[in-house]
Amino acid sequence: MKMLEMLKGISGSYEVNRVVGALGTVAYIICANAFVAWDMLYRGHTFDVVAYCAAFPAGLGIAIASIAGAVALKDRNVATASVVRETGAQPTAAAAPAVDPNAAPAPVVVMNEPEAPVPTTTEETKA
Repeated sequence: MKMLEMLKGISGSYEVNRVVGALGTVAYIICANAFVAWDMLYRGHTFDVVAYCAAFPAGLGIAIASIAGAVALKDRNVATASVVRETGAQPTAAAAPAVDPNAAPAPVVVMNEPEAPVPTTTEETKA
């Protein structure tokens, strides 16, 4: 898959959420490293590998997860709108009824119970 193909949606055109998220993630990668370099060169601080390795991947993960969540939310809302437009059905937000922990279990119904015993392959049936 080409890198630019990931920025396209189902319709085949570029989507704003994906493009802005990709640009923001690239900007984070460049600016975070540029800030570390600026901090070392102009402020005279030493490079702290532990702090860098703890903070940089976490920030990158947040950037990627936030854009993925935004795109997933948008795709879900578009799919819901498509179903509403095609069928006219409105989605419900009603929660499932609460389960009573003291309620008796549902009875077990055996369907297609055999009328005659089913033979097995043990020694008793061979005799």
